[in-house]
Amino acid sequence: MVSFNELFPQVNEKATIDKVKHFFKDELPKAQRYSHKDISGIKSPTVSDMPGGGSVSNHVEDRITQRIYAGQVVDRCREAIECCDAISQQILWSVYVKDNTVMGTQLESGYGETRFRYYKNRACLQFADAFMLEDLHVFKK
Repeated sequence: MVSFNELFPQVNEKATIDKVKHFFKDELPKAQRYSHKDISGIKSPTVSDMPGGGSVSNHVEDRITQRIYAGQVVDRCREAIECCDAISQQILWSVYVKDNTVMGTQLESGYGETRFRYYKNRACLQFADAFMLEDLHVFKK
C-alpha cells in the first residue's frame, strides 16, 4: 500500500511560491503572446529538388506546436485559478492577470499587510496544486 507522503511529498512552500510568482510574471505573459500570434502568417516550407544542407527539423511545425502549447498554458491557467478558493481567485486575478499593484489589491481586499501576504502566498500554493499542465511544486528532499 502506498502512503500519503509517497504520493504527496512535502512541498517546499517558499520555493513553490517563488516558482508560481515566476510563472505568472515571466512564463504566462510569454504564453499569452505566443498564443495570440497569427498562425496564418507563418510561411509554408518550400520543396525543391536541389540539395540543401539545412536542418532536418520542420521549423513551421515547431512554431505551430509552440503556439498550441502556449494556448494550453493560458487555458489551464484560467482553469487552475477557478479551482482556488474565492479569496485566492480574487488575489490571483487582480495581481497576476489584471496586473494591478500588490498594494492596490491589498487595499481593495481590506486586509492588513501581513494577512494579505499570507493570503497571497496561500493563493500561489493553491494555484500550484491546481495547475495541471506542468508541476509548479518544489519538493523537500
